[in-house]
Amino acid sequence: KDSKGDSLLINACKMENEEIVEILVENGADINTENNDGNTPLMIACNKKNENLIKYLVNHGANINKENKEGKTPLIFACRNENENLITYLIDHGGNVNLSN
Repeated sequence: KDSKGDSLLINACKMENEEIVEILVENGADINTENNDGNTPLMIACNKKNENLIKYLVNHGANINKENKEGKTPLIFACRNENENLITYLIDHGGNVNLSN
C-alpha cells in the first residue's frame, strides 16, 4: 500500500485499468481492501462511473454495503454521480437504500 493506504487494486481502479483489476483479483487481491479513508475498489469504481469495473467487482464478491469513514457506501457514490444505471444495478444486487449519509 502507498502512503494513502491505496493497494494495487485500488490504484488499478483509480486508473480504470480493467485488465489489471482482473489480473489482481484472479491472483488473490482482497476485493474489499480499504485505503486510509475506508474507500474500497468498488467505491472508487462507482466514483469513476465505470460500469464494467463495478459489475466485475460485484460479481467477484465486493461488499456493496460497506461504508467508508464518512459513512458513504458505493450506492451513495452512484447517487452523487446521478448515474441511474449504476443506482439500479447496485440496488438490484443488494445495495441497501436505508443506509444513509
